[in-house]
Amino acid sequence: MDVDSLIENIADIESRTFSDAWSEESITDSMEQDYNVLFVAFELDEDVRIKTVIGGPDYDKVNDTHISIDKENFVDAEDYVFAGYLMANIIIDESELLKIAVSSELQRRGIGRSLMYEYFEYIKPYCKRSILEVRQSNIKARRLYEALGYKSISVRKDYYNAPVEDAVIYEYKINETFE
Repeated sequence: MDVDSLIENIADIESRTFSDAWSEESITDSMEQDYNVLFVAFELDEDVRIKTVIGGPDYDKVNDTHISIDKENFVDAEDYVFAGYLMANIIIDESELLKIAVSSELQRRGIGRSLMYEYFEYIKPYCKRSILEVRQSNIKARRLYEALGYKSISVRKDYYNAPVEDAVIYEYKINETFE
């Protein structure tokens, strides 16, 4: 899958998932930052594969820069359906989870959890903690984060638009284990 197709797939899931979805241009701009990382999930018959695409100036070299825990068995992405993604940044010793979404047709199959595990494995050598913010009403996401060990640390009043809603801020300390 080339970068343009990858960005189109991410933007499609964004538009179907979030009321404040990022545009293709915003996604591309984000990946041009050398501190961002993108994880993409593909699914075929309940088999999930995750690719890690490093951001920065060479972000468009997806096939040259991917890392995968299971890379030896990574089947050609053409055989798989684009299932979801996770975008995060790493600044000094902290990571912020910026976006995570799974295609609505493929939810409840562990794809979001798989993306999170890959993310944790990737940031573990570099970071002391991960933070994220989530809409207060997004109970599914909040349950996932809490099950993975994130702790609610604060609330940002009226943070989100369309509709206006509070954001719950979560923190995950990397030295803690996850299951």
